[in-house]
Amino acid sequence: MRFVSIDEYISSLDENAKESISDFKNFMKTNFPQIVPKISFAMPMWWAGSKMYDGYVAVSAAKKHYSIHFQDENYISKMKEELPSCTFGKRCINIKYGDKHTISVVKQNVSQYLKNIL
Repeated sequence: MRFVSIDEYISSLDENAKESISDFKNFMKTNFPQIVPKISFAMPMWWAGSKMYDGYVAVSAAKKHYSIHFQDENYISKMKEELPSCTFGKRCINIKYGDKHTISVVKQNVSQYLKNIL
């Protein structure tokens, strides 16, 4: 499905996903208001520069979890050590809906990652 805006993406989700993706959107808006989110690769993304490969963070929803995507694989490796019970994909961490501890650690990593490249 093609989405035009982040809000349109969120409105298409079930309640668990809406809550989690909205929370992450609000986190990004509060902590990084200078980064304008966009839909890219059918998911909400925040580019740190004018090009995707200048650095990005993205979020996507799945049936039983949501994923936070990073352009830099080093942050994924770091989180694998910090959160060994989580599952990981290519450049992403998968977070079960309602897992407050994991998203807290991930948000710290997102903040560190973006502050290092902005």
